Amino acid sequence: MRLNKLVPVASIIFSCVLWGLSISITKKTTGVLYFPHIAFYRFIISSIALIPCAINKEFLWPHKKDLPKFIIVAFLTVPCTFLLQFAGLSLTSGTSASLMIGMTPVMFAIISFFFLKEKLSTLTLIGILISIIGIYIVIGGSVSNNNWIGDGLIILSLITLSLSVVFSQQLMTKYSPLVLTSYVIWFGTILLIPASLFLYGSPPTNLSSSTWISLLIQGIVCTSIASLLWNYGLQKVSIAKTGIYANIEPIAGIFFSALLLHEIINFQVIAGGFLVILAAIIIDYPQWRNDS
Repeated sequence: MRLNKLVPVASIIFSCVLWGLSISITKKTTGVLYFPHIAFYRFIISSIALIPCAINKEFLWPHKKDLPKFIIVAFLTVPCTFLLQFAGLSLTSGTSASLMIGMTPVMFAIISFFFLKEKLSTLTLIGILISIIGIYIVIGGSVSNNNWIGDGLIILSLITLSLSVVFSQQLMTKYSPLVLTSYVIWFGTILLIPASLFLYGSPPTNLSSSTWISLLIQGIVCTSIASLLWNYGLQKVSIAKTGIYANIEPIAGIFFSALLLHEIINFQVIAGGFLVILAAIIIDYPQWRNDS
């Protein structure tokens, strides 16, 4: 593979690894902070880290008519998705959360069917069925700290994330990935702050240095840098192909859960995880092949 094609692919893969890492780091932080406070600090830090992007001369301000769309996408992406995801992560294991997130391609297919009227092919339906079986095996398996409610909240977060992608389709044709990502995070953070304060009040500030380092990694590395790497890759690699590479995130999440959280990966996790990732590949492969 040529260097001009290798670098974008590598950036997508690395962003997925960072998102997989964020699951374990966030899970560890739930032992110190309430989940809304983790989201609060993560996106405040991420918003500050993205401010230099606005200095770029090609950085566009949103048109007034597009502001409602930006707000809807930001609301679905940040407060809805991450409060649900972090709440679920505080209840379930990092391994289980990683595999739930592996259902993202399946959820995209279902949401596209209902909202974009896209047809579900026989192969897609098979993939959805395989994914459901895989998730059932994982949830039914003896995963440490596994929790039905937590897993359900993770799945709900995938629904809101998928909806945000649907609503952002028109914005993607007008704004670059960098501009779209920056405004979604900035607006989303503004909407997240009152929700976080309402749920558990003001976040504590007397945190240990290790907790602050964890929050900085989540905000700068796992949010800002990962998003920029992903968006850079999207400019060079088709969305169809990125679906295949995105399956690295649950694999990385399971790996870091075992490494950092010392979670046991048993046969049910391996079997269920294999089916979830296989289902995602089945759903994405036809588009990937046609785009090759």
